[in-house]
Amino acid sequence: MDDVIVLKDYKTVPDIVHEYEPTVKFGHIPLVIDNGSYQCRVGWSIYDEPHLIFKNLIARPRKDRCKKDAEPPATPPIQIGNDIINIEAVRFQLKTQFDKNVVTHFEAQEQVLDYIFSHLGIDNEGSVPHPIVMTEAFVTPNYSRQLMSELLFEAYSVPAVSYGVDSLYSMYRNEIGDTALIVNCGYHTVHIIPVLRGQVVVEHARRINLGGSEMIAYLHKLLQLKYPVHVTAITMSRVEEILHEHCSIALDYQEEIRKWVNADFYETNVKRIQLPYVQSASSSGLTAEQQKERKKEMARRLLEINARKREERLAEDEDQLNQLLAIQDMIEDGDTDEFNEAIKGFDIKSYEDLQRQITNLHARIEKNRQRIAAAAAAEENPETRPTGRMQPPQDPEAFQIWLADTRAKYRELMQRREARRARRAAMVKRRTAAAAERMRVISRLAAAGDEFGNQDSDWDAYKSIRMEKLKSRLQFIMDPEGHSKF
Repeated sequence: MDDVIVLKDYKTVPDIVHEYEPTVKFGHIPLVIDNGSYQCRVGWSIYDEPHLIFKNLIARPRKDRCKKDAEPPATPPIQIGNDIINIEAVRFQLKTQFDKNVVTHFEAQEQVLDYIFSHLGIDNEGSVPHPIVMTEAFVTPNYSRQLMSELLFEAYSVPAVSYGVDSLYSMYRNEIGDTALIVNCGYHTVHIIPVLRGQVVVEHARRINLGGSEMIAYLHKLLQLKYPVHVTAITMSRVEEILHEHCSIALDYQEEIRKWVNADFYETNVKRIQLPYVQSASSSGLTAEQQKERKKEMARRLLEINARKREERLAEDEDQLNQLLAIQDMIEDGDTDEFNEAIKGFDIKSYEDLQRQITNLHARIEKNRQRIAAAAAAEENPETRPTGRMQPPQDPEAFQIWLADTRAKYRELMQRREARRARRAAMVKRRTAAAAERMRVISRLAAAGDEFGNQDSDWDAYKSIRMEKLKSRLQFIMDPEGHSKF
């Protein structure tokens, strides 16, 4: 099979607000809400097709914290269902009202109901004057159903509510018969429901905590492990498209495995999928010269920013120095009360702290002034600006002299490094020799008599060994003239 499948990357289209037709408005037409954990389908019972189909998801975008001087950022609007244009951009901000396939978060459910009623055009103030038929999971807890009923009756004043299992509705709608085994493959769970002569055999029904979400997550992990270079391109949305459009359920898994072992069957039935091409940042269409100019411009802007910050710090330090000098004058004038009032904003505990802070500020101001002067000189004479690495001279004779000097410096550096390593090795050997000598002395003392250690004076041997070791180390460090070797 030579055809290559291209991913479509489906984009959602925001739902329109439907017209609240008089036939629906004054006819008390029931409203059907298929409240699934993956998709929600909503429509009027007199129509064959639903008016709204959207994913049962809620996204609350984060506040814009980039504006510093502006007013507090406004809370962004909540996005529900098809209003979420790019679901991957808000993947970690998604919420749902379901825990598995049971509604537990009723604040989110209320937001979804507001979305449904507003997009159906229901304009009755504070009420929804239509009976509601809502689907739910098989054997939903009574407490969850009670909270759902309370939400619908109290918040929306609906006249009546009827609950039902979607798979049983499907069985009766398709007229399969009065006896069947229903296998309901949901997004989070699989329900197996036996129906015998029109009655559900509840005691033999089973729930399996696996569903479409686990399939998508497992396929996503497999593809990312097999193609690690495309980890960012293999998103959950694309895996979901692959699963829905190009995968199938094997009725006989072992037979399918035997088929795919055959190379001819593999080549005939394998599906090749093309990931969308994304232009890298390096291939932005700029030439090498343009990229070089852009880097120079960015470096120039960075220098300007640093110079401006340096000047601001210098002004702050000078202002603080003037305040500290004024406080010093207060002390010299003997004005104690004003001095105590003035030092409240500073970390000053004594006159010595004040002098130390003044000295540090003087040094910092002088250092900043030197930096500003050096930057201004480099700006006026770009040739003297440091480039961050050694630049060899262009003249051949000067280059040879520079090269010989650099090699001499390198050899001197390596000699110093080797000498330092040798001194460290000698110190290690000396420590080892001292430890061996200590053990020898202790063994000799212990062999002299079995009574060693019974008296406190016996342990004075450690003191003499320690003193001898200290003397030998000092002799190693100091030369005969008393100067340190390091």
